[in-house]
Amino acid sequence: MQPEKDTKEAAGKRNGPGNSGNGNGNGNGKPRRPPGRKHPSLQALTHRNIESILELEEENRRAKPMLYRLVSRVSRYCGTVAFLWWNLAFFATWILLNQFVWHIDPYPFTFLLFLVSIEAIVLAIMILISQNMSAEESERRHHLDLQINLLNEREMTALLRLATRMAEKMEVPQELHGEVKALAERTDPGKVLHQIVEAEASHEERF
Repeated sequence: MQPEKDTKEAAGKRNGPGNSGNGNGNGNGKPRRPPGRKHPSLQALTHRNIESILELEEENRRAKPMLYRLVSRVSRYCGTVAFLWWNLAFFATWILLNQFVWHIDPYPFTFLLFLVSIEAIVLAIMILISQNMSAEESERRHHLDLQINLLNEREMTALLRLATRMAEKMEVPQELHGEVKALAERTDPGKVLHQIVEAEASHEERF
């Protein structure tokens, strides 16, 4: 009987105190859980969405012709304080030089007025072009918002239908989930738009 006892003791030493139970080696007989998966934070999600939108807008700008991109840059510069100071410095220098140094364009500075008129026409055209490009970007963003809102509406409708079925299975009284059942119906964007137009027309007739 002595060899059998020695064999059991040797096996116990090999297993050790941490290998008892199911042999997972955590010391308490419980299975070791794998490390949990890290989910991205809200800041990381919003940063990724912002970057993707900015990249798409940058690609759309690069796809435009060179002349449009040049007009956009010039229009942005013309809307700064630096451009105002450049104009004031140029007008003051022109007036002082023609008043005291040479008389190429004497008072009432007809050629200066001609230059100012040309500048005003060119700036007005560039601003209109820039506004048209900004309107295109805004319309694209509104269309994106509309599509996302429509997807959210379909998702919420599916969740409300699931909640209604769960309430029916649990035999919840009808008066407690009647409104949810009405909201579970799919919304028709055309009908909603027609209601908005009718409401605006009736409001304008009152005033």
